Amino acid sequence: MIEITRYILSALLLAIVQTFILQEVNIAWWIKPMPYVMLFLSIPISVNKYGILIGAFFFGMTIDALGGSMGMHTAACVSVVYIKYHIDNYFLDENSMQLQGLSSIHEDYKGWQWYYVYVFSIALIHHLIFFTFDYFRWSALFTILWVSIASACVSVFFIQIFRILMSKR
Repeated sequence: MIEITRYILSALLLAIVQTFILQEVNIAWWIKPMPYVMLFLSIPISVNKYGILIGAFFFGMTIDALGGSMGMHTAACVSVVYIKYHIDNYFLDENSMQLQGLSSIHEDYKGWQWYYVYVFSIALIHHLIFFTFDYFRWSALFTILWVSIASACVSVFFIQIFRILMSKR
C-alpha cells in the first residue's frame, strides 16, 4: 500500500512539473522534454498490467487536463505502457531480476549501456506517438522523427537528473 501511495505522489509531482514548468520551457522552440516517462520505467515488473494501463490512462488524462493537449499525452502514455509490457517480456528475465533483488529496471541489471538504450527506446516510442498525434500529417514525417529523437535525448537527460535528485533523499 505504501508503494502505491508513493507512485501516486510521484505521478502527481511529475504531472505538476511537466505541465507547469517543462511545458512552458522552450528549448529551441521544438524540443519538448517529457521526463514523466520515468514513472513508467520505475513500475515493478510483477505488477498487475491492467491496473497499470488504467493508471497510465488517468495519468495521461491528468496531464492533458492541466496542459490542454487534447488526449495526446493519454494516447502516448497508454501506448508506451502497453508496448513496454511486451518489451519487458521479451528482453527481461523476471527470475534473474528477483535473484538480484531488483523489482524494476535499474542500471545494475545488465549495465549502464543497456539501461540507457532501454530508457532511450521507451522515451523515443513515447515521443514518436505523442508527436505523431501532435503533427498528424504525412508531410511532417521527418519533422516527427527529428523532434522525437531530439526530445527523447533531452527527456533522458532530465530523467537522469530526477533520478539523481530522488536518490539523494
